[in-house]
This record gives sequence, C-alpha cells and structure tokens, in this order.
Amino acid sequence: MRYALSGRDEHVMIKLVVDRTTDRVLGVHVVGPDAPEIVQAAAIAVTMGATKADFDRTFALHPTTAEELVLMR
Repeated sequence: MRYALSGRDEHVMIKLVVDRTTDRVLGVHVVGPDAPEIVQAAAIAVTMGATKADFDRTFALHPTTAEELVLMR
C-alpha cells in the first residue's frame, strides 16, 4: 500500500509460509525497504505460534508495507 498509493518506484516482496493443516505461520519472507523492522515484529508472532487467523485479526497500520501481512489472502 505504501508504495502503490504514493507512486514510488520501489518494490517490496512479502510471503507468508503457512501450514495448510494447522493454519500456523511457519515463516515470513520480506525483501525491500523496511524489511528488517517488519521481519523482527513477525518473528515474535511466529515464535509464539501465531496462526494466519491471528495475523488476520491484527489491526493494520495504514499506509504501511507491514499492513500487507494482515491483508494477504
């Protein structure tokens, strides 16, 4: 959202790795600006055993790159 709405030329790639059976988030991949900040926060959730449903229930700060983690389907 941050880059799409602002018309910036920068790109970000984000991937959540989710166990289809348990819905548990197993990993997060982020490439682009602010990636370390996003991964650090996501690592806490992954370590605590968060599920994709937990991510979905999280309030997204708008407009940020990190909001994509809770908007992914």
